[in-house]
Amino acid sequence: MTANSNRAAPSADNSVATRYGDTKGFRLSKKSGRVIAIIALIAAIAVTFWFAFSSSSRMLAFKSVGYSITDETQAWVEFEVTKEPEATVACAVRVLSETAAVAGYRTVVIGPDENPDAAGKDLTKYYDTSLRTDHLGASGEVDTCWYVEDEEAPNISNFRDY
Repeated sequence: MTANSNRAAPSADNSVATRYGDTKGFRLSKKSGRVIAIIALIAAIAVTFWFAFSSSSRMLAFKSVGYSITDETQAWVEFEVTKEPEATVACAVRVLSETAAVAGYRTVVIGPDENPDAAGKDLTKYYDTSLRTDHLGASGEVDTCWYVEDEEAPNISNFRDY
């Protein structure tokens, strides 16, 4: 037997095209591409307006700043709240023990800004509260804040203000 070396091997592209079909992709016409781009732009603008003007997108941010554990019965927590000046906010402040058990809890209600001239200038303010504790705490924090008029307060029925 003799090998025929004159025969050329099929190219890889030809082999793939033969096996799986033509590799030409689907192309949109220019008109279809423009229509899809316009629809996507309108949808993006609509979503932007929805987030900007929705009542659920109101600004509310909170952060623990510091705490002091006085003794087994008393603690102090400082926190900052960023809110709309005319809004009323409630914040759940708690003191935790070394085992992360709640040692003290208080709901602090922060009313509308008293100085209407300062409205819109500085939306972040610092607050502090003292809490009674039933055992020695290890840390203090603001757990969560919510707008009071939304009536979307978290379920905190298993806690009591000490």
